[in-house]
Formats: sequence, structure tokens, C-alpha cells
Amino acid sequence: MKTQHVQGYTLPELLIVLVIVGVLGASAFSGWLRWQQQQRLAETAQQIQHFLHQLRAWANWHNADQVLWLKPGARWCLGSGVMPADDCQPGRRNQLIAPHDDVRVVNITQDMGFYGRRNVARAGNIEFANAAGQWRVIVSSRARIRLCKPEEQENCQ
Repeated sequence: MKTQHVQGYTLPELLIVLVIVGVLGASAFSGWLRWQQQQRLAETAQQIQHFLHQLRAWANWHNADQVLWLKPGARWCLGSGVMPADDCQPGRRNQLIAPHDDVRVVNITQDMGFYGRRNVARAGNIEFANAAGQWRVIVSSRARIRLCKPEEQENCQ
């Protein structure tokens, strides 16, 4: 008499494999979301730094004062000169509109800005954050602009 060997997996074995795949997929997805938030925060930091470099160069070139202002909100706007009465307009030279909705400005030094004479500035910082963490752009009195993360205390002084 011949015996038949049934080959395959049982239902409990398949369910265990599916649960393991689901847990691994969920952890990978949450890691990917965290990475995305970190990238948005770093991109915002670089855009603010670039905006401040342009503003400093314009103030120095024209020997004029450029004091910063912040228009708060879900889509905040950072700029200099005359603050618009309504929303900020994209593409304007003296305005930077928030590049990402989840990044918010936490703190900004009042009357921070650049003064054209000898390339100096009123020292201060701009702090911004999202769920991934917090960054700071620091402007020194000699108009040096640098980025730092608060957990790196030696660069944030």
C-alpha cells in the first residue's frame, strides 16, 4: 500500500509568518516616516540659512538695514522689509514661505537682522521643530550664520 505525503504549510504556520511580516513592515514604515520628517527639518534649515545668506549679502551690497519679521501660522513666512498685510507671496526676494507644513517656528529673536555697514548683524537665533526634533539657525553679531541641533551643545552656543 502506498502512503501519500502531503506537502505544504498548515494554517497556523502561515498566520505566524504573516504576523511576523506585518510587524516588520510596520516598523519599517514608521522608520521611513521618521526619516522623512528628519529630511524635511534639514531641508528647512538649509533653506532658512540660504535665505539669511542672501539677505546678508543684499544688506551689505546696498548698505541698508534688513530687519527680520515672522508671520506665524500653519504656513509661516519669514521676511524682511515691509510685512505684508495678507498672506506672503511665493517668489518674492525678501520672503521665505515655510517649505513644509509640519515644520513650525518655535522661537525667533526679536529685531534680529543685518546691517549693511561692515557686514554686521543683530545677533539672535531662529528655532524650528517638527516631530523628528529641533534645529536652530544662529546669527552672530559679525553676521556669521550657522546651523546646529540643540543636542549638539558645543555648536549651539
